[in-house]
Amino acid sequence: MDTARRSVPAGLTRRSLLRLIGAGVGTGLATAIAPDEGILAALPHASSTQRLAPAPRGAIIRTILKDLPPSALGDGAILFHEHLSFGADFFERMRPANAPRPATPPPPSYLTRPEIVADELRAAGKEGLSCIVDGGHADMGTSYEDLKKIAERSGVHVVASGGYYLQIMYPPEITSQSEDQLIDGLVQDASAKRWGALGEIGSSEQMTADERKVFRVVGKTQVRTGLPVFTHTSHAGCKKCALEQLEILESAGANPRNFCIGHLSDITDDPKAETHKEIARRGAFLGFDTVGHQLAQGDAKKVALILQVLEAGYEDHVLLSSDFAAERETKFNGGAGYSSVTAIFLPKLRYAGLKETTIHKIMVENPKRFLSFVPKLRVAS
Repeated sequence: MDTARRSVPAGLTRRSLLRLIGAGVGTGLATAIAPDEGILAALPHASSTQRLAPAPRGAIIRTILKDLPPSALGDGAILFHEHLSFGADFFERMRPANAPRPATPPPPSYLTRPEIVADELRAAGKEGLSCIVDGGHADMGTSYEDLKKIAERSGVHVVASGGYYLQIMYPPEITSQSEDQLIDGLVQDASAKRWGALGEIGSSEQMTADERKVFRVVGKTQVRTGLPVFTHTSHAGCKKCALEQLEILESAGANPRNFCIGHLSDITDDPKAETHKEIARRGAFLGFDTVGHQLAQGDAKKVALILQVLEAGYEDHVLLSSDFAAERETKFNGGAGYSSVTAIFLPKLRYAGLKETTIHKIMVENPKRFLSFVPKLRVAS
């Protein structure tokens, strides 16, 4: 990064700075013009009043290939919620009922082709990505064999996850089986398939009875396995959904330090980030996991929410990722691909005044703590 000091246009305020970001200020301008000390002093900086405990002794991060001490991930970026493998019918199954169907079937997604994903991930690895968490599972059609191939060919650490996504995707056993039966099934799959997390676990804007059942099951599975949990809330922004997820997981006996409530970057009606602060106060991580590309509201508003959280002293709770699956934004189509957080979003945070120590914490230290757990069951070697 070019750290040479340059002048800033007179009268540039935090509000106009964020307006510039939202208008499309890219990496070039963000790194070429650094705010002066007066502007930096006016921007929020995280306090040290809210600290999460370090990972417990004996904690590991479970990748799909092997268990690692957190230190083995080094100082590269860690993305806690991305997608590397989907079933061929995933996007069609997710199409809203009233959405028009294409006249001809679309070609298969690149997420069904592990060799392409491995190339994308290898390129991101050369740009500083150390570890990536896949947020797919069986009801999404995720192939764990493909995830192994991607990890081996890319050289990037891959963490697999598991669970259930949304009501629209649920298999019949969600309704037919008891909660204890579902928990036993998840525990067995976590061992057999080397899950390093439970996620992404979703709920609809109006949570269904089956979705509440799944969240209770996932909370109890977390207690049985120790695995961290990351969630999906509506991309339309849903404060109520986020808090409801947290309450159900807590009621199942799980510790909030093991949760990350997801898509909080998409909340549109909470400019002071009061929902985010409440979640952090209760001990959970905050998932700003749709940043750096064309998903939900623009990055300027996402930056503003993060600044509110940091100003309140919750830097230890912030996680970034992109929830990436858009073929139009892959590297082979000229986009940033799995580098969208580091190449597109982080320059905007730097331009908004974040120090490198804070960015390192958010991209490296926080996800290591989130993914670290003391294993409670044997897994396949």
